[in-house]
Amino acid sequence: MSLIKKINEIVKNTFINNDYEVNDEIVKISDRPDLSQFQCNEAFNLAKKYKKNPRMIAEEIVNELKQNDMFKEISVDGPGFINISLKEDYIATYIEENFSNIDLKKYNSNKKKILVDYGGPNVAKPLHVGHLRPAIIGEGLKRLAIELGNDVIGDVHLGDWGRQMGMIISEIKYRYPDLVYFDNNYTGEYPAESPVTVDDLNEIYPTATAKAKEDEERMEEAREATSILQNDYKEGHKGYYELWKKLVEISVEDLKKSYEKLDVHFELWRGESDCHKSIPKMIEELEKNNLLKDSDGAKIIEVNEETDSTEIPPVIVKTKSDSVGYQATELATIYERMEEFNPDEIWYVVDGRQELHFRQVFRAAYKSGIVKEDTLLYHAGFGTMNGKDGKPFKTRDGGVMRLSELLELTEKAALAKINSEIENKEEIAAIIADGAIKYADAISNRTTDYVFDVDKFTDNQGKTGPYVLYSAVRINSLLRKAQENNIKIGKLINTNTLDEKLLMLQIIRLPDIIMDAYKRKSLSEIVNYLFDLNSAYNNFYNNCRILSEKNIEKQESWMKLSYIVGEINKKLLYIMAIRIPNKM
Repeated sequence: MSLIKKINEIVKNTFINNDYEVNDEIVKISDRPDLSQFQCNEAFNLAKKYKKNPRMIAEEIVNELKQNDMFKEISVDGPGFINISLKEDYIATYIEENFSNIDLKKYNSNKKKILVDYGGPNVAKPLHVGHLRPAIIGEGLKRLAIELGNDVIGDVHLGDWGRQMGMIISEIKYRYPDLVYFDNNYTGEYPAESPVTVDDLNEIYPTATAKAKEDEERMEEAREATSILQNDYKEGHKGYYELWKKLVEISVEDLKKSYEKLDVHFELWRGESDCHKSIPKMIEELEKNNLLKDSDGAKIIEVNEETDSTEIPPVIVKTKSDSVGYQATELATIYERMEEFNPDEIWYVVDGRQELHFRQVFRAAYKSGIVKEDTLLYHAGFGTMNGKDGKPFKTRDGGVMRLSELLELTEKAALAKINSEIENKEEIAAIIADGAIKYADAISNRTTDYVFDVDKFTDNQGKTGPYVLYSAVRINSLLRKAQENNIKIGKLINTNTLDEKLLMLQIIRLPDIIMDAYKRKSLSEIVNYLFDLNSAYNNFYNNCRILSEKNIEKQESWMKLSYIVGEINKKLLYIMAIRIPNKM
């Protein structure tokens, strides 16, 4: 239990013991740290209900709390504020014992097996800015869950099996009809190399999509190609399947390079296609349980409920052309994940605009018994990253911006703000740009859209990645200089200045911040805390001359405080997949 929660429990129980019904969280860090460390305003919430003066309620509680020897001072201020301060050495001792070696696992008493589905790119096309948010949020949430001691698996879940593959294959056939993949009589070995490159696919994919939308005949060819690919009893399946394998192979190789640059890593590189082998078995069980209905030649699961204010469309398990679509592969993926991993929770870090899709699939999963009622299926939806015009971020010519272009744009902005005398400026600029993008993405509420402002996000001041990174670099530099001058990291002693007190109060917030972020499946709490912590540290650093301090005990205590903040920075920036440069 965190220190704030411990104090909260003591104060809360005192209210309850005096026959008051109170909220769960009634103690917070004081708004006036010059007067007290913590405060409780619950007396105001109780005054009307119990028809008492709030100050009378507060005094009643304070008189009992004074009996607890952990409090140095506890008093009523104004009309009913309860001010709380601990004994002088209490917080220093608590920080010494709990943050010298940061282990977040001890704050999570209910460890689980969690599968995080994030990334979700379609094969045969490069990553664009729309893939940035699921990568950043998914990687951060996965690392957070791991740091809290959960057994966590991340799956990229590639889009490699739907109609887009049929479009691509039919377009390749249209261009290169003589390829052996389209010869139904071919019996030899298929080529080891793909007939097209990744760059070719980057052009083929949008061209095929546009043609299919404009020409119903081309769309029908794409549907037929999809069906041939997905059904091994159809003529031509083997060639289509072999071509598909080559397209996936070169695409995944390219995607891995892009994700590596973002420091985003997946335990599983699976796609929609991987669940294909489970679909017949799943459909058999659905039919056995009378869950499938015929609808105009398609097989569906009704998921609408009487309590719905608007009708929820059914889940389409098989289309009338005998192919499986996005909903069916999603459901089959859940089916397979439950059989193979049996997770307690599955988190889907996917665009918020797919909320209806997940509501349909989750209902089908629970209704069919594919997942038990106590298994959590959670859609961690997110908003879009927009340009200054408020519309989804585009290139200057109006096209979809590749992720590599966004990184390059941000690196240039970061490079322009780096000291010209620093060596390896380009390498440092790349690290800063990466951190700036990830921090800026997380600072906004996950569920809302936000505007990408490259100049603002690469600024060294304010709530930005570069500001936090600069502070982390400063602490690391201080620790190196101290080592060079034989200055030791000692033991924390009682707070002597307001700056020390404020910094310590920020440090003790860490467990509550982490658990709140985990509960909300959000990273904004972490990055906001990083700003608060480092702002407090920078004030402390500027007002306390650490390296020149003559009092050795005080100097070593300040070094310990610096070391702890540095360790928190490392831990939280690691969770965010943000690297710390050597210099800035």
